[in-house]
Amino acid sequence: MNEPMDREQLLDLVAAYALGTLPAAESSHVAAFILTDADARREYDELRATANLVGLSAEEPVDSARAARMKERLMATVRSDASSPRRAPSSATRTSAMWGTTLAAAAAVVFALVSVIQNFSLRSDLHEAQQRVATLQTRILADGRTVARDRRMLTDLTASDAKRYTVAYGTVVTRGEHVYLALGSLPALAPGKVYQAWTLARGAKAVAPSVTFTPSQSGLTLVPIPDNAGSLAAVAVSVEPQGGSRAPTTKPAFVQPLS
Repeated sequence: MNEPMDREQLLDLVAAYALGTLPAAESSHVAAFILTDADARREYDELRATANLVGLSAEEPVDSARAARMKERLMATVRSDASSPRRAPSSATRTSAMWGTTLAAAAAVVFALVSVIQNFSLRSDLHEAQQRVATLQTRILADGRTVARDRRMLTDLTASDAKRYTVAYGTVVTRGEHVYLALGSLPALAPGKVYQAWTLARGAKAVAPSVTFTPSQSGLTLVPIPDNAGSLAAVAVSVEPQGGSRAPTTKPAFVQPLS
């Protein structure tokens, strides 16, 4: 879905709308803008009288290349008219002179249209570049958070003051407020299945669902548990359907009290 255009972008399109060359998808937006914006209405009224004489077709989209060709045809006509031998003034001559003046005015409109199209294209390129920069910045921030988390996890897992509990397929590690599962050689899962961690809060009677995960291809699966270690009485892991469950549906591989 395209983002809505701002006022400056809409003003850039008023000339194209006056010439009748704006694609149908954008015409309704520009028309509504002209009706509600005094500057746009004034610009449209000034351009429309000359635009009526240009005779452009709205069926073919106007881009920079086509606008340049239209400009060249108009200017060729103006040059041809200007170089014609002069004769005694007559009604036909006066009409020709007026037509030459009108063509010159139309050429000016096309010059303006070329500038509008090029300016709009540059704005579009700038907007796309800004979007790419924003996407890269978001990705860099996310990668930075991931790197910081991984460094903290490795520090906690190797710290001498960490508590370690041996469980099936590996170890549960706690350090400070952090809890990790370090599991190796987990059995392969059937299609549509995942492993799910469960936490039992102190004083609670039932476990609560936590993160889901699949075995790492490296052979060691490291799973940070988002809960605060000080608030937990136990952790467990079971096999559940894709997306996880609200309560365990299979016998847990282990239930490890934290003390």
